[in-house]
Amino acid sequence: MPGKVVDIRLNIASGQPMKVVESAEVIANTGLAGDRHAKSGSSRQILVMDKSVMDTLGVEAGQIRENLTVEGLDIFSLQPGQKLTIGDSLEFQVGGLCDPCSFIETIRPGLLEEIDGKRGLFVTPLGGGEISVGDEVSISG
Repeated sequence: MPGKVVDIRLNIASGQPMKVVESAEVIANTGLAGDRHAKSGSSRQILVMDKSVMDTLGVEAGQIRENLTVEGLDIFSLQPGQKLTIGDSLEFQVGGLCDPCSFIETIRPGLLEEIDGKRGLFVTPLGGGEISVGDEVSISG
């Protein structure tokens, strides 16, 4: 059973609130248009987070600087190199886990330790197109 995208945010500037959007342009091998981490060749292009983990940790969408929040799909069971499909056919290659940094501790004391290994998963878009809140997310390879 596929999951779905429940939130999309762009990191427009360091230290600034994430920009909430209903849809975003995906640029192949780069990231989300308008996001400061959208860089060709970067391993940090798009950060995906599991809503159920966020709920368990008591954090709100955008607080840990994730780009895509998904529900109904255990992203932490995915391995580097696997692929996700979002929407009809847009593929993303799974990279590594996002290591929590000291910023996380500013959200709530103790969160840095709680979120270790669960801050999110980096993905790289293999094609370009558009993704929207409500799009299905599935494992494709």
